[in-house]
Amino acid sequence: MRWFLVCLVIAGCARAREQNSIVGGITDARPSGDGDDVPPPDGSTIDAPPGQVTLTQTASNAITMNNSFGCVVGGKTLANSYYRVFTLADYNVRTTLHITSVSFGIQTAAGGGGAATQPATVNLGTYGAVPQGTMLDLAQVRSLATMAIQIPNGNATAMTVPIAGDVAPTTGVIVELAIPDGSAAGNKFFIGTNTDDERAPGYTLGPDCGFTTPTSIQSIADDLNFGPVHMVMTVTGTTSDTPN
Repeated sequence: MRWFLVCLVIAGCARAREQNSIVGGITDARPSGDGDDVPPPDGSTIDAPPGQVTLTQTASNAITMNNSFGCVVGGKTLANSYYRVFTLADYNVRTTLHITSVSFGIQTAAGGGGAATQPATVNLGTYGAVPQGTMLDLAQVRSLATMAIQIPNGNATAMTVPIAGDVAPTTGVIVELAIPDGSAAGNKFFIGTNTDDERAPGYTLGPDCGFTTPTSIQSIADDLNFGPVHMVMTVTGTTSDTPN
């Protein structure tokens, strides 16, 4: 088996924007629903309570269709995990970060057999080192919380998952979105990505496709000449830091 691309990367998108920032508000990675919940297309933010911050490594949270890839067979998704690591020192977080939610982009989610959802798990932890190279060392992970979720069907949308954990400013946050083997059920899932700039890589793991260690998504994309594939995933929480 191998990594299958959904379709060719769409080229020519703007990429010169600020990234790797704390956003003093809720980002556009929010679940779809009624009109008030639809993410703004320009990656803008809305007002948030004082002390609330969102960690992001991508220039925008827009979802580019036909840009993602994963470990699949016969069009059905096998086990895949997706990770981002946020080193808090890079974001000028000076006090404990009280995490309240994780958001991730969805390019395509389709439950098999007519199901309206498919299962997944969000894992939150600390990462005890600054990521180096193209792979993560899972021995550096200390678990904080786990949340079982059901991902609703949809395209070019996003989901926010309430999850709690406290992280000291001297360490890093790691988030894992774990998608189980859905081939028997007929599930299909592709993580949301775009071609805008990213400051740090996202990572993926797909044991059935030979990736048994979390590996940089972009490094895989580069090897396969897929172009920019930047995963949309953010962490929101609160601190007692005084805004500048």
